[in-house]
Amino acid sequence: MIRRLSFRQQITILVGLLCLVLVGVAALGASYIAYSRTKREIMADAAETAATLAAILDRGMAERFREIRNIAGMQPLQGIWTRDPGSIRKVLEQLQATYPDYNWIGFAAPDGTVQAATRGLLEGASVAERPWFRSGLDAPSVGDVHEAKLLDKLLRPATAAEPLRFVDFSAPVRDADGKVVGVIGAHLNWAWARERLQILLERKGTFRPDAIWILASDGSMLLGPERTTKPFADSLIAEMQQSRNGSLEWGAGSDKILTGFAVTSGYRDYPGLGWIVVSRQQDNVAFAAARSTVATILILGFGVALLGILLALFIAQGLSRPLQAIIDATDKIGRDPKIALPPFATGSREIVRLSAALRSLVRRASAAENRVLEVSSQHQQEVSALTRLAETDALSGLLNRRGFDLIGEETFLQFKRFGRVFAALIVDIDFFKRVNDTFGHAAGDEVIRAIGETLTTQLRSTDTVCRFGGEEFVVLLPDVSRDGIVTIAQQVRRAIEALRPTFHGKTLAVTVSVGGALVASSDRDIQDVIERADAALYEAKGAGRNRVVINGLQPQLASAVA
Repeated sequence: MIRRLSFRQQITILVGLLCLVLVGVAALGASYIAYSRTKREIMADAAETAATLAAILDRGMAERFREIRNIAGMQPLQGIWTRDPGSIRKVLEQLQATYPDYNWIGFAAPDGTVQAATRGLLEGASVAERPWFRSGLDAPSVGDVHEAKLLDKLLRPATAAEPLRFVDFSAPVRDADGKVVGVIGAHLNWAWARERLQILLERKGTFRPDAIWILASDGSMLLGPERTTKPFADSLIAEMQQSRNGSLEWGAGSDKILTGFAVTSGYRDYPGLGWIVVSRQQDNVAFAAARSTVATILILGFGVALLGILLALFIAQGLSRPLQAIIDATDKIGRDPKIALPPFATGSREIVRLSAALRSLVRRASAAENRVLEVSSQHQQEVSALTRLAETDALSGLLNRRGFDLIGEETFLQFKRFGRVFAALIVDIDFFKRVNDTFGHAAGDEVIRAIGETLTTQLRSTDTVCRFGGEEFVVLLPDVSRDGIVTIAQQVRRAIEALRPTFHGKTLAVTVSVGGALVASSDRDIQDVIERADAALYEAKGAGRNRVVINGLQPQLASAVA
């Protein structure tokens, strides 16, 4: 296939493929690097988003923790706690007005009886067994999220679907002597955390979560779509607790979700409750920008490759133009009297040298021809002997190329004048070098003689056989039809295939490939017919040897071996 392509086409294809490979590798590499870096940045941003909300929760809880602790220890309020419940309630309701996130603030005596509370809720009730009261007797404390059934019945609006949930803060209240006179407790509405979530959901940045969860330290849902479930396996919760902050892709296949997480760790003297903040976004949304970057790089790479191919075509045309000029001019030498030498060519150093070498070759050939003519004119008496020597191959006894040219030009002239159709066959011995290398050149000479004799006996008396040199024979077949040339060529091929010449007791098996061409009206001389037959011979060689290919005939007929 490569032999059928022009020099320009070969350069274009090779440079084009090189451009495609180099640009493709560069584009794929750049795409991979860009995607990897963008993905790392997005995953880091997901982890940062979770860490930001964790810090907001920690600082917010620390503020609430500090508020209750400060209220319990304020000296101006020390005398209030031992007064009548109405006075205490009034102070507590003022505090609730100042800190509206608390649904309930109450003061309980050391025995656990609620002395006063905002809106009078639970006054007179005992909270002695409540965790917030017991821990608040000793020191300021904070409890995890929970449901308060009594307060839920009293405080939850009728239209609310879910029960109220609270975070408890408590601290001991002491008199001037440092004696505990009761415990102040406050229930922070868990809706406070939802408001903090909204800050992150409206956040501008590379990673914009579509959901944020808050999990308890054991992985159970505190704030999210399904409050009673544990969305992650215990092993994954343990890894999150150990890593403290990070991101991962959770799920499988197309349902993967980019998940950032951070574990709350407290702030200053607020100890923290070990909540796990989780920010989530679908992978196909989170990494849309990264995939868009990859697509842009690949499209740009394809455009650069296409530009490279067009540039390769332009370069190939420039390189092949002077070479084509040399070929066209050389082909006309001897046919067009106006052209005696190939033209001077410009271009690469090799093309310039080729032009010079061809011009020198034509001059040497012309000089040699002139010397032959001079010798012939001086020795007219030896013309016949010299002609016989010049036109005969010494080894096979057949005509040589010079002898063939004289008959061939005359046959072509008969075709032009009277339309007498003829054909040319080129017979080439397959793997002839192997015979010489294996059995020696003397054996090769024996094969050439045997094939020359076979050709002479197999062909008609009107046919002309010559040896062009080496392992190549040319046959001129006058007055032959399109079917006849195939029949004669196959007859010759089979006869040589059956031939078994011997040399020093060794039998030599040889085959030949045959290329042929019928003369056509477009042929300028006998050389055009020979060139088309030679091209058909190359096809026969390329198709596997030991076969016949006739130029211009159907392949299934012309290349049949049998």
